[in-house]
Amino acid sequence: MKKQIRKMLLKKYAAVVLCGTLTILLLYFADWIFGYGITNVNIMFPFTITTQAEKLLMITLAASFLIPDLIHWITGRQPARELER
Repeated sequence: MKKQIRKMLLKKYAAVVLCGTLTILLLYFADWIFGYGITNVNIMFPFTITTQAEKLLMITLAASFLIPDLIHWITGRQPARELER
């Protein structure tokens, strides 16, 4: 069961990394197509998350995304699904 859970989590994070990479590439491509230049994203990035509330929200969202999967990775089991039956 541990191998199956870990394999599923690796697939999940591989899909997340692939989607993130494609999204960033699309952002650079769209800037290039519309004439802003490839470096426009690098110039605008520091202005995306500026306030403490936004930073706290990003940390909270990342923690709520990573901590349960880390627990499942270590224990090798997922919560029971008895209610689905």
